[in-house]
Amino acid sequence: MCGRFVLISNLSQIAEEFNLKDMTSSSVLLGDIRPGQKAACIIAENGKSRLANLAWGFSPRWSKQTAASKLLINARAETLAEKPTFREAFQHRRCLIAADGFYEWSPEKKQFYFYLQNRKPFGLAGIFDEPDIPAMDKAASFVIITTTPNKLIAPVHNRMPVIIPQDKQALWLDNVNFEKSGLQSLLTPYPASQMEMQPGAFITH
Repeated sequence: MCGRFVLISNLSQIAEEFNLKDMTSSSVLLGDIRPGQKAACIIAENGKSRLANLAWGFSPRWSKQTAASKLLINARAETLAEKPTFREAFQHRRCLIAADGFYEWSPEKKQFYFYLQNRKPFGLAGIFDEPDIPAMDKAASFVIITTTPNKLIAPVHNRMPVIIPQDKQALWLDNVNFEKSGLQSLLTPYPASQMEMQPGAFITH
């Protein structure tokens, strides 16, 4: 699972990575991002990508669940298209979560920080949803999609978040056209050869 990630890149770096245009009124939470907090997500709207701050902890629009302890933070890539909780959002509301790295814990409770070799921000695959009734006491929320680990992460944990390569981001965000097999092919482990890790926490302050 992925239970915490890090974002330290500034708005211009995020805009460059995700090909975002107008960032003048944007703001994002930086540092360690935990479940329940709002995070910088990229969504497609009217054919264009934009930044949106969504709450980490998925709740389908038909659900009345608002308790933080009941919200879902991860969804397995292998069952995403079949589970009623995620199926409709997978078809129509895919997103990217901006990150510079993420944490996993070993069975011995040792913490490890994983990031890309090029030190650039990247997009974690996610899906999001909004409540049917705007007045409902629920925020637009997202869940991070996980897959089997690559060779770097496998000794630490049996899952890793899906990272969408930059040249595939437009395909992932295209919420108008849904082609299941093409999207499922993106939900694979990111190459271990392009990642690095360090023990302990990344110092964000």
